[in-house]
Formats: sequence, structure tokens, C-alpha cells
Amino acid sequence: MLLLDLAAWMLFPCLISALITAYIAHMNDRSLWRWLLFGFCVPFVAIFVAMFVTYLDQKRQATREAEQAGSDRPSA
Repeated sequence: MLLLDLAAWMLFPCLISALITAYIAHMNDRSLWRWLLFGFCVPFVAIFVAMFVTYLDQKRQATREAEQAGSDRPSA
């Protein structure tokens, strides 16, 4: 009985972490199922990894857009 209680207490945080991680990844066009599994296996750490990857993606995209805007200007 104690083992079942312990399993239930471990399963709930893992499931919550997996759902949050998958949501963050899906909103940034990443694989939902891979990030769901990652969030389940590495609870709470995966949330910060997903946020960091999202930050890097947005930073890379902003740099790319700035370069494209700079190349669109006619040269003198």
C-alpha cells in the first residue's frame, strides 16, 4: 500500500511537468510528443530547458529577420 501511495505522489508532478513542457514546446512549433516524454522523464528541469530553447529560437529568428531587413535596403 505504501508503494502505491509513493507512486501516486511521484506520478502527479511528473504528469504536470510533462503537460507544461509539451505546451511550451507545441506553442513554438516543436514536437509535442517528444517534449511530453522529456517532461515526464525529467520533471521540472524540462520546463526550464523548453523555455531556454524557446528563448534561443526567438533570438535566432529576430537576428535572421534583422539580417533580411538589412539586405532588403538598396545599396547606395
